[in-house]
Amino acid sequence: MTPTGRQLQQRLEDRRGWFHSWLFQWHGLRDSRNPVQVDLFNGKTSYMGGIEFSGSARDVYWDAITRGVRKEILEQFAWVDEQVRRYNSATATRAIDECAGLLISFASVIRREAIAKDRILRGDGINFPPQHDAGYWRGTTAEEIQNLANSLKLALPGLESLPVVATIKSRGLVSKLNDLSDRNRWWIAAIGLLSALGGLIFLGP
Repeated sequence: MTPTGRQLQQRLEDRRGWFHSWLFQWHGLRDSRNPVQVDLFNGKTSYMGGIEFSGSARDVYWDAITRGVRKEILEQFAWVDEQVRRYNSATATRAIDECAGLLISFASVIRREAIAKDRILRGDGINFPPQHDAGYWRGTTAEEIQNLANSLKLALPGLESLPVVATIKSRGLVSKLNDLSDRNRWWIAAIGLLSALGGLIFLGP
């Protein structure tokens, strides 16, 4: 594993612990004396207490956790971009692929934990309903994470001659990302962030 891959592995382990704490805090939702302070991952915080985990509270839960995972993926890719710039093209490509795999695994783990926690929170401590994934996970799937990784490869200097670039271009990656941006508000914000941090994604007008 490349140094960047090893560092990202540790970074994601730390972030997994943070997300675990974020999920655990929802157990205090019914306590009216100590409202739960929920990071919504959009620069805002919600305070909730003395209510059941249903309706709008559950909507907030799913909206926030999916947004948080998307935001985490983008921020980690921005960090990866900074790290791999010091490598030659072949090493940078290998590092990006390693990091994509780590991020795919990370997103999958947090998704499973969110689903499991949702089931517990909807239960009464003894009886629990079936698991139900109510999250809008677009932008966190394995394919989409790999697309981001491929975009990062395209931004590497001197990479144009490598076979992987011809493969990426032949699949119409730019068109795919343009389509995603049209259909998803979060992606528009993501493109702005990544473009500002070095042009990780190239989009046409």
